[in-house]
Amino acid sequence: MIEISEIVNGLSSRNEKLRWDAAIAAGDLIAASPGEVWSIVKKFGTIDIPDLRTAVATCILEHLLEQHFEEFFPLLENEVMGGNQLLGETFLECWKLGLADIPKNSAKWDRLEEWILAGKST
Repeated sequence: MIEISEIVNGLSSRNEKLRWDAAIAAGDLIAASPGEVWSIVKKFGTIDIPDLRTAVATCILEHLLEQHFEEFFPLLENEVMGGNQLLGETFLECWKLGLADIPKNSAKWDRLEEWILAGKST
C-alpha cells in the first residue's frame, strides 16, 4: 500500500502524470483512511493548478463524498462557504455518486453548487 507521504510528494510534483497517479492512489485509500484523504483534499484542492484540482475532484473528492457524504460534506461546505473559493471550484468538477446521489444529500449538494455559482456571477 502506498504511503500518504508518497501521495503528497506525487501531488506536489511538477509532472502531471505523477500528480494524477498520486490522486488515483489517494482515492484508493478512502475506505481505509478517509480522514487523511480529506486532509489531502483540503491541501491540494486549493492549489491554483487546474489539472491538479481536476485530479483531486475526480479521483478523490467525489469518491470521498460517494462513500462518506455525511461525515465530509459538512466540512467541505464549511470550507467553501468560509471563503475557500478554489476548493469550491474543485467541488464543481465532482459528480454525484453513491451517498451523494440520494435525495436528501443531493439537495444539499445542489444548494452548495448553486451558492458557489451565484458567487461566481457577481
